Amino acid sequence: MDLLPQLDRASFDLILLVWVLLCVISAAAMHFAGMMPISNREQRSGLLILGDIDKKTGWIILETPVLVTVVFCYLAGVQASGSDINGSVVFVAAFFVHYFHRALIYPYRLKVKGKRMPVLIMLFAMSFYIINGYIIGYYFGAFKAYDSSWLADPRFGLGLAMFVIGMAINIHSDNILINLRKPDETEYKLPRGGFFRWVSCPNYFGEMLEWIGFAIMSWSIVGLVFAIWIALPLMAQALNAHRWYQKHFGDQYPPERKAIIPFVL
Repeated sequence: MDLLPQLDRASFDLILLVWVLLCVISAAAMHFAGMMPISNREQRSGLLILGDIDKKTGWIILETPVLVTVVFCYLAGVQASGSDINGSVVFVAAFFVHYFHRALIYPYRLKVKGKRMPVLIMLFAMSFYIINGYIIGYYFGAFKAYDSSWLADPRFGLGLAMFVIGMAINIHSDNILINLRKPDETEYKLPRGGFFRWVSCPNYFGEMLEWIGFAIMSWSIVGLVFAIWIALPLMAQALNAHRWYQKHFGDQYPPERKAIIPFVL
């Protein structure tokens, strides 16, 4: 019995094409959505049509399904291809490690006591992660096999280095943001230190670097598609956040800071 309906490569590539087009549309919508902080945007009445949920709980619920999805779909792809588990498991493992941290470690470090998240946003985000878990898992299980020689390829080494460095920048920048305000403080503060010296959103820069590294280390169409899906929306959000920082802090905001890519954007 098949774990999932089997797809040929042409059908899978069509899914990737549609997914990239949706990415472009989504990034454009984010860019033109406005400059308000996320906490304010979430209060728009239209987003509360399904109610809200404790923010920490919502974060765990929206992120956790991708861990199950990517493993299940990888095994389904392996079954569909009739091959054995091979070197492609390295890339599924890298994906899993990132989202294990995001789903089961990061939420417990957030200082969001009493804060709420619209259920609608939680469901949209969960759908996004589940689709990506399917695409990553099934592709590396069914269509892309690697042998041990790939681990010695310069592209793998370069991509892996970028993935690790990007994850470190992402986590370090999140740490700065998490500790920016004391528990009894509510006003917005200017983040400093680390990569905040160069960009307004180094957590986004780190995540972009991770997934561009993933695309290089896997040298795959799926890696490229996923990197695009991460990069375009994050750049749109970073540009909005950068403009909001400049507007909110005025002359206090460091003029040398870019939005997301040091010295460039």
